[in-house]
Amino acid sequence: MPTDYACHTAAEQAAHCLAPVSALLAPDAHGPTADAEVMPVVLRNYLGAARPAPTTVRTAAPVVTVSMGALAVRLCLDGLRAEMEGALSLWHGSLAQRFPEVLGRGRAAVREWQVLQELQADAQEVLTLLAQRERHGPSGARMLGGQIMLLEDALCGALRRLAVPADAAEECAGGLARAVGSLFGLGAAPVAH
Repeated sequence: MPTDYACHTAAEQAAHCLAPVSALLAPDAHGPTADAEVMPVVLRNYLGAARPAPTTVRTAAPVVTVSMGALAVRLCLDGLRAEMEGALSLWHGSLAQRFPEVLGRGRAAVREWQVLQELQADAQEVLTLLAQRERHGPSGARMLGGQIMLLEDALCGALRRLAVPADAAEECAGGLARAVGSLFGLGAAPVAH
């Protein structure tokens, strides 16, 4: 069973991967855009003084929390379960909606310890499914490695459809796949801060 530490580390790694693309995935969660249109003075005077002019707003890069990272890893574990159950296309089709939901839900008052416990339970469930399939097929580590590569490809495609640039999509999907793999001892990598 993945340890508390492994789950926290995977969630941190996922949060780090999501940070560069989070504004693209859930732009409404970050307030006005940086290039809001400024109303010309003549038009503002014509419309009346009671109507204030919009201003250009400079927003800081959104903060991606460990809770958001944990929710993203849980989303990926859903993908592994879906692949094992023959429902990968349904999971893949839902990613365009679920990525923004993960970032929005993570901003809500979510208790980090609770999300990490749910992550640990999901990882245990994936291990159980993997053990059941291993009895009838190839070794678990080889199968899981292939499933994580498939997961990375699916995540990258979904991010590209959400208008994330190719390089950023590949980096984010690769990082999320490594975070999931680290839960099971596959290529654990340290989190850069």
